[in-house]
Amino acid sequence: MLTGSAAARRYGYSSARARAMGSELLSGKAMQEVMNAKDVSSMLYVLYQGTFKKDIEEFGGLSIKHELIDFALSRNLAKSVSKLVQISPTTERKQIRAVVGRWNLSNVKIAIEAKERKQSYDDVARYIIDYGIYDAQFVREAMREESVEGMLARFMINSPYRSILAEALETYKKTKSVTHAVAEIDRGYYQMLGSVIIGLRVLDNEAARVVKMEVDMANILFMIKAKRLMLKFQEVSPYLISTGNLPLHELEQIYSNSKDIEAMVLQVKQYDLKSALDVYRNGKAKQLLVFEIGLKNSIFESSIRLLGHRILSFGAILAYAYKKELEIFTLRILIQGRIYGLTKEEMQRLLVWKSG
Repeated sequence: MLTGSAAARRYGYSSARARAMGSELLSGKAMQEVMNAKDVSSMLYVLYQGTFKKDIEEFGGLSIKHELIDFALSRNLAKSVSKLVQISPTTERKQIRAVVGRWNLSNVKIAIEAKERKQSYDDVARYIIDYGIYDAQFVREAMREESVEGMLARFMINSPYRSILAEALETYKKTKSVTHAVAEIDRGYYQMLGSVIIGLRVLDNEAARVVKMEVDMANILFMIKAKRLMLKFQEVSPYLISTGNLPLHELEQIYSNSKDIEAMVLQVKQYDLKSALDVYRNGKAKQLLVFEIGLKNSIFESSIRLLGHRILSFGAILAYAYKKELEIFTLRILIQGRIYGLTKEEMQRLLVWKSG
């Protein structure tokens, strides 16, 4: 990791811009106001006082229809991601692009899952991040294909993710399962990210540890879904990624020694999922979303602990990416809490937010 004048030359501008962007994130007090708001309109009023104002105005201002709120949040995230890549040092732009590349592939996953459910583009447009090669217009066009196979083939054209999507396509042809195709996309992406992690260890070891937590989250969430389907570990292991902090043999022990989701989650000692498990146990719908919330919060807290004090480093830029993603994720959960069947008390226990 660079120090002194060398670090100042490489990261001075980028770190200053990242700090400025971080100062525009919602404060903990503002997020609490959103949570305590009596209705969606009151939530929007809080957001309208800050950097979300322009995005809300694009979709109708304070009279915005509730179904358009996600469009405004997605637009805000897209602009932030684009700006983050632009301010990164040219020497580290590859690493930042690789990290934020999951938002490109997130659009692909949303699209093929919608196709399987026979949904139209309009049904999922609110969740599309209008950024990168798979922006809103591209996804709209791709979803005009008649099948999942046709869509994946469309996404592969002149794509840096061609090899990843080719594997997903082959998986889908064999299994006719979008769940397996999505798992293959995740596996391919995190394997690609593995080479970036190796480079990050030299560049910024603590930043590499945080990125590896993302791999752990992908593995754990897939194992939770697989356990619900009562799959054998042999059916699960091909989709697990080896570049996380948790080694594959430990993941196998966790999965194979657990009779159900609850027992398995208790064995994941590296991430505190107790609150998520309590909400899962007490919820009527048994929403797996609570575990994603718990893992994201854990990664967020770790990223602040490991990267929050960094000033002139790659980690300072990466820290903003995680803060911004969790800000949008948290707002979506709060605003759509009723859809997910979570009470205010449950959300209070699950959601974590601290301003940078």
